[in-house]
Parts: sequence; structure tokens; C-alpha cells
Amino acid sequence: MQPTGPRAMAGAVPPPPQISLLGGFSLTIADSPVFVPTHACRVLAFLSLDRIGRPDCARNVLAERLWSEVAAKRAHASLRTALWRIRQAHPELIRAARDRVRLDETVEVDVHRTQAQATRLLSDDPELRPADTQITPLVGDLLPGWDEDWLLLERERIRQLQVHALEALSRRLRKLGRYSQAIDVAFAVIAAEPLRESGHTALIDTYLAEGNVAQAHQQLDWYASLLWRELGLDPSPALLDRMGVHAHRGADADQGDKRQPAQTFPHVLRRRHERLELVDGLGAGLDRTAASSPQYPDGLHRARTGLR
Repeated sequence: MQPTGPRAMAGAVPPPPQISLLGGFSLTIADSPVFVPTHACRVLAFLSLDRIGRPDCARNVLAERLWSEVAAKRAHASLRTALWRIRQAHPELIRAARDRVRLDETVEVDVHRTQAQATRLLSDDPELRPADTQITPLVGDLLPGWDEDWLLLERERIRQLQVHALEALSRRLRKLGRYSQAIDVAFAVIAAEPLRESGHTALIDTYLAEGNVAQAHQQLDWYASLLWRELGLDPSPALLDRMGVHAHRGADADQGDKRQPAQTFPHVLRRRHERLELVDGLGAGLDRTAASSPQYPDGLHRARTGLR
């Protein structure tokens, strides 16, 4: 007979400490959130990210990176205080020698799970594990709101890793015929990077695979309009060829960048120009109303431009 009650609970192995960096910092010990001061959070975050590339960190490097604005003696004193506060929260979070500091290998970090999941999704292994279809580790910014020089490159690296992994997951789901999930994942890419063509391509490919050609063309139209409005660019020839859409430049094919947008996407941009003509006509009427009514809101011009 298996023991039950308090004696069984006493012999249970406690869950490992967990550090979350995506969406904000949090420390969980024994399934309960634990507060640590800001300087201790910074040390734990740095060591968590540093462990991705190397097992430990030199004390002087850690002090200089986290307290670069103060003298070395004061930086080392701040580091000692932070390490003491971390040990107060849990004695097994870090391992510190005379010259080296590292995060204990038992500590689980969400970014490490993101890295492992992305590596599997981007590999040539055809197997798709059920756990790898979860997108939670692949979304969320790294420590948003933290203004740290040492964090900038790592934040962008993780962001790029996330979107590449999401695109790979969408492709894998599409090939398995799991179109609804593939669409959801593609939308996650677009939400993170609205101008990223490969995210729109993943969504369009899924629409085409499930036979929804009209939705594929609508998505292309929407993306082309967004890209032109934001950057003055057209979708790539590769995406246009995939959809059987070709540029329409007329007789002046050698104009290069001087071509008019309607020559490239007449069916999209014709509707846009018609809408702008309607807005301009409405705006002219509003201008006349404003001229005759001094009580008209000062935000008229912003409202007109917002309609565009």
C-alpha cells in the first residue's frame, strides 16, 4: 500500500526553482512567487541568459556589466549584496566561487525552453512533438521595460528566434493537414511582426493548402496595402509569383523606382485611390463647415488624415 497523507508529502521532491523572463521577470520557488529586489533580479536575469552560451561568469565581468556607471569597488559591493539577497530567497539558486558565479543547473528558465523548442522546430527532424505545438514559449518580449545595454542584442536575438520558430511550426502543421492550428500560429507571427513577409506567406500558403484561394488573395491584398502604406514597397516577386500575380508596368517598364503604385497592384490600389478621393471630397466639405463654424474641433485635420 502506498503511503498517503503528510508522510507522503514529506517525501515528495519539491519542484525546481523557475525563472521567467518572457513578458517580465518572475521567480517561482515551490510553486509560489518569490519577491527579490531589483538588483538581485538583474543578476538572476543576466546569469540566466549567460548560461545559454557558457556555464558561468567571471565576478568582475558581472559587476562591470550590471553596474558600469559606478566605480569598480562599489560595483563589486553591489554584486555581493545582490548575491546575498538571492541566497536569502533560496540557497540553491546560484553557485558562487571566489572568481566565478553561475546559475544552478536545477533552475528552470523559460528562455531556455524557448531555445530548445525553437532548435527542434528548425531542425530537419520530421517528428513534431505535442509539446512543441504550444506557442506560449514562442511569444512575449524578453524583459520588456528593462533599459539595459547588455539586454538589447539578446532581446532581438530571442525575438528573431521566436518568429523563425513560429513560422517553422506553421509550416509543419500545414504539412500535417492541421490547417486551423497552422493559421493560428501564422497570425501569431503577423501579430509580432506585421511587416514580415514570411509570416504572411505562411498564412497564405495555409489558405491555399486548404483550398481557400479567395482568402489567400485577400491576405495578399491586405499585406500589399499595408506594406505600401508603411514603407512604399511592394511584396517580393517570389510571393507574387506564388499567387500568380504579376506587375503591370505598362510601356514604361524601365522606370524602376519611379513607377506608380497602381502599375504594380491595380486591383488593390485602385480601391485605395477611390477611397482617398472619397475622403478628400468629404474633407473639402468638412473644411467648408469648419470655416463657417468657429466651434469646430481643432482636431479636424488629424481626423481627416486618420481617415486615410
